[in-house]
Amino acid sequence: MQQGYRAMARVFGVVFPIVGAAAIVGGKFAEHFVAGQLRSEEITMPGAEDIEREVGIGLVSEQDATRLRPHAGVTLSSGDQARIYADHYVLSHMIFAAEKAGVPRDKATYAGVGDFAQELTLELRDEVRRDNPELGPGEVNALARAEINDPESDYSLARRIKSLHELRAENFFMGNSIRGMLLNAYGWWLLGQIAKWAGCGLIGLGAALFGGSWLGRRD
Repeated sequence: MQQGYRAMARVFGVVFPIVGAAAIVGGKFAEHFVAGQLRSEEITMPGAEDIEREVGIGLVSEQDATRLRPHAGVTLSSGDQARIYADHYVLSHMIFAAEKAGVPRDKATYAGVGDFAQELTLELRDEVRRDNPELGPGEVNALARAEINDPESDYSLARRIKSLHELRAENFFMGNSIRGMLLNAYGWWLLGQIAKWAGCGLIGLGAALFGGSWLGRRD
């Protein structure tokens, strides 16, 4: 029984370090690849003065600023920096723009802004119907759409709905695209970090098993 254990320990004592070394190499490759891709985008964190200014006007919260300050002015080169920029700068600006447009906090998302615009569109149709009782449902809908597309519409709701569509297309679509790219980089970077730590653990475990098998033989 002990001989079988020692044999297995020696086998895994050799296999684990090999797998661990491969994991470390893979982890370093992922880390360097992500760093290279981020540097090629040349995305720079806001400078220290910009951070304080944006805190003052509410573009970023003090909590977000706390995460941004240690990286002020640097060009993104790690997954952790990419996540901080995505979650504490880009997202903060998206939420600020939504709140400025009167979007409820719980609807400050791409889908949420669309739902909110649809709710206001239903209100606009009711308003158009009241002003034009002779029109049928299809004509009311067509007129409401025309008012939304008219930048000089007399309906304040129509102008507001149009601004929400622009907010959704320009702010949230682009913002989510940038965040998706950055968070994808963070995900691969994090996998690389896990692979490196797992590799170190496997090498240590393999060394312990291999050494223990020979110690057990002497005993």
